[in-house]
Amino acid sequence: PTAFSPDGDGVNDKFHIIDQLNIDELTKYEVYNRWGEKVFEGDDLNDAWNGTYKGEEQMMDIYIYVIEAINYDGKKVKRSGNVTLLR
Repeated sequence: PTAFSPDGDGVNDKFHIIDQLNIDELTKYEVYNRWGEKVFEGDDLNDAWNGTYKGEEQMMDIYIYVIEAINYDGKKVKRSGNVTLLR
């Protein structure tokens, strides 16, 4: 998804990886704010960011994600982009 809204309505409440890369092993899943501060880190495809950092709700903004993994062919794959946090 390109946006998520952690408002508890059960629809896009968390930002998670949708595996279109044929991932065998996730090696990096990080989300950064506009100042380059890491606000989320995961190490499993089931990990998802709920829009908080250190227990504090983060402001509505655009965040950068970085994903690095190894696919089932043994190749390293990298993806990065942005996601909008809506409140």
